[in-house]
Amino acid sequence: MNIATAIRTAVDVTLRADAGTVAAFGASAVRLYPLTTPLSPVFPYIRMLVQVIGDDGACGEENEVNLTLEIFAREGSYEASVETVEAIAGAARKALTRQLPLTGHVMDDWRFEGDRPVSDPNVLTAHRSVSINYLTSASA
Repeated sequence: MNIATAIRTAVDVTLRADAGTVAAFGASAVRLYPLTTPLSPVFPYIRMLVQVIGDDGACGEENEVNLTLEIFAREGSYEASVETVEAIAGAARKALTRQLPLTGHVMDDWRFEGDRPVSDPNVLTAHRSVSINYLTSASA
């Protein structure tokens, strides 16, 4: 399995099983879109973006993987939407800043990069961007 697919799979499994993330989504199921977002998504949801920077050398395959979670919520008010995305962002950060189980790869290190609000043209939609960096190597 390539590293991008391994990361997407590990993040998906981790967030759907994490009690904090499940609680932050409230009564709705955890909606996580690893590749594409539907044209009319149900809120709240997370869009996952993965960037791989390969560093293959004599010692084997090593990668730096930048994970970005784009979190969107649209509640009855902007304030409620902000509370929802902040809760989901905090829970996701807590769940994902640890060693994740990867198929065919080993997670060597990880670093939380940031959590920032992003403006959205819809006045009821709140949007946050959470970034985590992982360093990985291929399994023996």
